[in-house]
Formats: sequence, structure tokens, C-alpha cells
Amino acid sequence: MDSIIIHRFPDRLVKFPSPIASECLLDKAEAVRRYIQNCATLTAILTSTRGLREHALDSPPLAAVSKGAYTVMDGYQWILAAAAHAERHTKQILEVIADVAFPLQ
Repeated sequence: MDSIIIHRFPDRLVKFPSPIASECLLDKAEAVRRYIQNCATLTAILTSTRGLREHALDSPPLAAVSKGAYTVMDGYQWILAAAAHAERHTKQILEVIADVAFPLQ
């Protein structure tokens, strides 16, 4: 399962719908503030929670990439998923920048 998360989550060959754009619009300052806060929360969880493999939750993203074969991730896998999700967004940004329609200025 770890391998599925590491290799399939960042894979941009399969596209998934994003939330409605109007629900996602943040100004730059708010986006940065949320990112910093989320990183701090994740760091706190990583440093204070023992036995991440012993905690599990339903995972719609895992269900999506595994076509329903797997539906639950443990705490450690959620950490892997956070990193893989960031990698996926980095690849998405690179795709946008590489597009000929991307503004040069």
C-alpha cells in the first residue's frame, strides 16, 4: 500500500476533479498563512503521535487511485500521502508553466 501512495498519488497521467474554484480562491497572503499553519500542524502530529501505523482512517484519495481496491490508510500512509500530494501539485505547476499559453510576464 505504501508503494501505491508513493507512486500513484503524484502520477499526473490520471486526472481528478478539484473542488469548485470559488471554494478554493484565496489571496496570496491567506494561502501562505494556511500553508504555514498546515505544516506546523503536521509537524506537531509527527512529533507527538506514537504508533502512526496503529491509527487508520477512510481515504477517498486512496480509493480513487486504487479504483476502490483499498479505502483505508494508516497514519504513516497519510504522511506519505501529504508528501505525494505536494509532489502532484508541483508537477501540475510545471505543466501550467510549460504550456505555450502561459504568460511570460
